[in-house]
Amino acid sequence: MTQPRQQHSDPRSDAAQRASRWEERYASVQQLWSGRPNDWLPELATDWSPGTALEIGCGEGADILWLAQHGWQVIGLDLSATAIGRLTRQAERLGVASRVTGRVHDAGDGLPAGPFDLVTSFYVHGGHEPGSLDLVVLLSDAATRVAPGGHLLTAVHAVNPSWHTHHARTYTAVELLEGLAEATAGWQVVVGEERQRRTTGPDGQEGAASRRRRVPAQAPGLGLMDEPWERP
Repeated sequence: MTQPRQQHSDPRSDAAQRASRWEERYASVQQLWSGRPNDWLPELATDWSPGTALEIGCGEGADILWLAQHGWQVIGLDLSATAIGRLTRQAERLGVASRVTGRVHDAGDGLPAGPFDLVTSFYVHGGHEPGSLDLVVLLSDAATRVAPGGHLLTAVHAVNPSWHTHHARTYTAVELLEGLAEATAGWQVVVGEERQRRTTGPDGQEGAASRRRRVPAQAPGLGLMDEPWERP
C-alpha cells in the first residue's frame, strides 16, 4: 500500500507534531478562517447533483456547510479537534447536522472507503521535509474513492507569499496533472487553470500576486486538483 507521507522519519512522531501545531493554531483564536466556502466550490459544484462528499482538511467546515446546505451528505476530516468541534456546532445551528459528519483524523493514515460523488481538498500542500504529507500520493488515493460520474476537486497555491514561514510545497496545475496521470487515467479534466490574486500580509504589507490553481474532474467518476476533473 502506498503511503501519503514521505519516508525517512518516524511517521507517528511527524503526524503528532503536525496535529499539535494545527490544534494550537485553531485553539489560539475564536475563528481562524472567514467562514465562507472556497470560491472554487460554489462556482463549480452548484451545477453538480448532490450526493455523498468527502473533504480532506476541512478546518472549521465552511465548504462542508455549503455542501450540506445544498443537499450533500458530507464527511469532513481534520487534524484539529477544535476545528471539528466548531464545524459540528455550526452544523447544528444551521440545521444541517444530519448531513454532516466531522472526524478528527490524519488523512495520511488513510481515507474512508467511500465511494463518494465528490472528494475535495483545498490548500492541503504538505512540505519538502521527510515525513511531510505527499499531496500527489494523497490525491491518487482519493481518486480511488470517487464513484463513477463523481468529481475530485482540489485547489493549491502555486507560489507562497513572501511572508509565509511554513514553507509549504507549492504546485503548478501541470505538475499535479502529471503526478495524477496514472491514478486518473481515462478521466476528463473539466477545468484546469491558474488564477492570480493580490494578498495582504499579517502586517498589512502588499504581496506579489499569489497564484492559485484548480482542477476539478469528473470521471465515470472523478474530478480533481487545483483544477476539476470528470471521471469516465
